[in-house]
Amino acid sequence: MPLALGDGDFGVCLPLCDDRLMTRALVCGAGPAGLATAACLKQAGVEVTVLERGEAVGAAWRRRYGALRLNTLGSMSGLPGYRATRRRYGEFPTRDMWVRYLEDYTRHHQLDISCGVEVQRIERAPGGWLLHTSAGEREASFVVMATGFDHDPHIPRWTGLESFQSEIIHAGEYQDPEPYRGRDVLIVGGASSGSEIAAFLANGGAGRVRVAMRTPPTLSKRRWLGGPTNPSAVLLDHLPDKLADTIIRTSQRMMFGDLSTYGLPHPPLGLKSSIKHRLIGAAIDDGFVAALKEGRIEITPPLDSLDGREVILADGSRLQPEVVICATGYRRGLAELVGHLDVLDARELPRGYPTVEVRGVPGLFFVGYFSKVSGQLRQMRFEARRVARSVCRQPQPAPPEHEPVSASVRVS
Repeated sequence: MPLALGDGDFGVCLPLCDDRLMTRALVCGAGPAGLATAACLKQAGVEVTVLERGEAVGAAWRRRYGALRLNTLGSMSGLPGYRATRRRYGEFPTRDMWVRYLEDYTRHHQLDISCGVEVQRIERAPGGWLLHTSAGEREASFVVMATGFDHDPHIPRWTGLESFQSEIIHAGEYQDPEPYRGRDVLIVGGASSGSEIAAFLANGGAGRVRVAMRTPPTLSKRRWLGGPTNPSAVLLDHLPDKLADTIIRTSQRMMFGDLSTYGLPHPPLGLKSSIKHRLIGAAIDDGFVAALKEGRIEITPPLDSLDGREVILADGSRLQPEVVICATGYRRGLAELVGHLDVLDARELPRGYPTVEVRGVPGLFFVGYFSKVSGQLRQMRFEARRVARSVCRQPQPAPPEHEPVSASVRVS
């Protein structure tokens, strides 16, 4: 008999596994993807524990800068079984609001979280899987990888990087504009994080802000024409790529005008195609365009190499910024964990991407590595339910021989 599982927007039904609490699942990662999947599995009658390398749920979100705000509506970003209401968490939740939501979500579903446990390698085992962790070995019938799309900060190995004499950090280390007041800052990369940090610095007193950009981003606003833009993105998810790209390109022109004279021509790929092929979504304007038009942000050619205190650009020109902030993206970190299982493609994403389960490898799932125009968080709720349904359809193996170490939950 199915169990009703409401998420505040609509209800769905998950099948109840025949052998209730006889199947053990381990979820790797206590971010939104991992928590959503754990809640769905628990609701379906599966015994589930979440392993988190950080000291609390939502550890990756806690490390982000304080001014961070979701690009998607809280009401469209909530996870199954517990609403992210505007009254409690805001229309577009801030970092701290979102962390509080994840804490509340964990308490609401009484999820079993083992913090401070880092998963190091996953191997096949009789009847399931063997996980090598910093706290010893764990066995499970099913494993869910939910370690995060932005798992490992990435800085390209530019020539001269090791001997560069000025300050250089990844965007993931940025916290607030105060340390950069009056300083000459070069941001490398103009996608979501790069454009947002550039705006914060330009409005926060930095002496000079330049953005070295190889590919212009697709820009959008959180609100336009009196309402949030996020709901219309759901429709774009279902349109053909070329049509959606054209609509989004036209919308950007209507929102911001022609930005080519400021160094921002239209990107070569439309947004929907960019998400699919380059894994890069829209940059939400948070003051970036205004600062660009006012000359407080400058666009430069892409960074080519580093030389002492100088940055050499692709056109051969040289800059001497005091600080370089690398908004150059993240890596998934899946290769070390499951790469030997032949489940990843050349981009270190699950084979058959987008998918939650690689064909021919039953019992190993991936959640949180796929996005659409409407946002990555919204997709997590659907992926989490798909995992629960798949687990309940599969033959139920005998439980592992070894009991896991008793878990502890920290949510504040």
